[in-house]
Amino acid sequence: MTRCEDLFIASSEAPDERIHLREKRADAPASDAPAKAVLFVHGATYPGVMFDVPTSSWLEHAVADGYSAYALDVRGYGASTRSPVLDAPAQDNPPFARAESAVADIADAIATIRERTGLETVDLVGWSWGTMTTGMYAASRPGTINRLVLFAPVYSCERLDRINALEDRDNPHRLRPLGAYRTENIEQARERWDAEITVEDPDSWRDPAILDRWYEQMLRDEPADYVRAPNGVLVDLWEAFNGRARYEAGDIDVPTLVIRASQDATAIREDGLGLYDRLGSAYKQYDEIGRGTHFLLLERRAPQLFDRVSAFLASPLATD
Repeated sequence: MTRCEDLFIASSEAPDERIHLREKRADAPASDAPAKAVLFVHGATYPGVMFDVPTSSWLEHAVADGYSAYALDVRGYGASTRSPVLDAPAQDNPPFARAESAVADIADAIATIRERTGLETVDLVGWSWGTMTTGMYAASRPGTINRLVLFAPVYSCERLDRINALEDRDNPHRLRPLGAYRTENIEQARERWDAEITVEDPDSWRDPAILDRWYEQMLRDEPADYVRAPNGVLVDLWEAFNGRARYEAGDIDVPTLVIRASQDATAIREDGLGLYDRLGSAYKQYDEIGRGTHFLLLERRAPQLFDRVSAFLASPLATD
């Protein structure tokens, strides 16, 4: 049996704001609490529930591996404090929730996990933009991380397709004006996902019901039938897509796994290998999983992802 608790912790950056942290652990006496913990950090658009979708829950898999498992909602996402600007027209306010703010939330989450578990270090897993924020954390705050997993990383690689999508048409080479947030409904998510699936039948790569289960979970924290996502991330991604890294991977010295899906059009191989090459870690691995997209953690091959990450985290070599 698994015990689930939704924690709300004060932000050290803004004490009147709250950070949502989902905790899952084996339902056992406190004296039998797991001796290891892992924190999952989400990407640019979708909150931490991404890691706890029924039938494809990475949190549940981690608990089965003997972890206390946690999923964070960065402020502006999910059940964490949502800025009032999300209730105003997007164009009325500038982008918010940059990577630095997310790093502060990661620090608060890790401090809470260490206090609750009594552990000195925590394993850290980031997905997509979450690899940027977890990478920034690991590079700047050593001593609290045991191992780092960068899944579907976006780091520093010139991407003309992404630049063209974000560029100001009237001011070439500059980011176009952005509002405070953007929205995405389930059909837009389906279109984005399907665009990366390279076979005729998308259901061969994913359970046809998984998208509904996923969105049902996310919409519990939304007032309408779409997800609202802060646009601060687009400012961060603009830098990465222009080849300007938001952090120095060479400053990361913990054992690190870089892993992606082969058909991921967002986190491309060139960027992943570039990140791997620049890591300062004495122990590092690069891995790919075929027949998968940026949404691999919800696809039929998700168990391969979970198992390979578990193997890395458990590897005795990772502590050499």
